[in-house]
Amino acid sequence: MNRLPKVGMRTVKTAVAVAACFFLFFPLRFLEGGADGLLSPFYACIAAVICMQSSIEQSVRQGVSRVIGTLLGGVVGLLLLPLDDWLGQPAATGLLLGLGVVGTIWLCNLLRRPAACSIGCVVLCVVVLNHSGADRYWYTILRIGETLVGVVVAVAVNHLLPGGGPEETGEYDGKK
Repeated sequence: MNRLPKVGMRTVKTAVAVAACFFLFFPLRFLEGGADGLLSPFYACIAAVICMQSSIEQSVRQGVSRVIGTLLGGVVGLLLLPLDDWLGQPAATGLLLGLGVVGTIWLCNLLRRPAACSIGCVVLCVVVLNHSGADRYWYTILRIGETLVGVVVAVAVNHLLPGGGPEETGEYDGKK
């Protein structure tokens, strides 16, 4: 007979971290830009989910890679924005994205952080494709900050709530 899976501690910690990120950003909706979605828990929640690992050490390791990738992708994206604005052609944007991906992956590998490559490339695409004009610079800074909040919240929740020791399996189903 099939049994329903248990709700494990990692699941609980992930839920707490996501809720904490939401409530940290909740008061910001009243600030200028908050209603327009400029200030949002979205990227913090994503970072919290990804960084919640089966141990504190793994969460920190994942968080460091996430931060490095986010920073590198954001910086490469910021460096490409003026050129993209100047060229103003979709074909040029596609070529810049390709070059930016090469640069981001190369930098991650140079820093011996291959786990940061994918998020770095995602952030690069978000920066270059998500907004137009001068607000892209501010948007990039906000996204990096939101990601940092999510990483810190995930590591803190993993540290403060029970579990997360070496006996954890990393499963979300409650098995040990």
